[in-house]
Amino acid sequence: MTTLSRRLAVVSFSLTLLTGATVSLAAAQPGWFQEYAPAGPDYPAPYGGGLRSLVDRTQNDLRLAAQEEHLKGDQRERYEHAQGHLSSFDRHLTKGRFDKGELDKSIDSIKAILDKNVLQASSRDALLRDVDGLRAARDHRY
Repeated sequence: MTTLSRRLAVVSFSLTLLTGATVSLAAAQPGWFQEYAPAGPDYPAPYGGGLRSLVDRTQNDLRLAAQEEHLKGDQRERYEHAQGHLSSFDRHLTKGRFDKGELDKSIDSIKAILDKNVLQASSRDALLRDVDGLRAARDHRY
């Protein structure tokens, strides 16, 4: 009888450890807003990992592209709209809200820049990569 109770105690203890480890691992999983754009060759540090990092990189790429152009009227407005929508989307993310509408507006604004503004090849490539990342985030979320 003692061996049976000892075995039951060992099994019970093992199951408790297994359950605790499983719950701990589940709790350690990243939130939905951290699952995008893992660090790697396309998304090097410090921008790797996280949807907010993707937004930050996109805003930086927009700033760099704008600096390389001689902006006039509509061209400047397209950059301002894209930056504004990205900023609004990021503000909602900080509050734990994924605003698909703002993300769609951001993507459309960047597409307008790609379609209508004169860009250097490196800026165009960076913004295309950013749009692909934002679309992937949108598709993954919805």
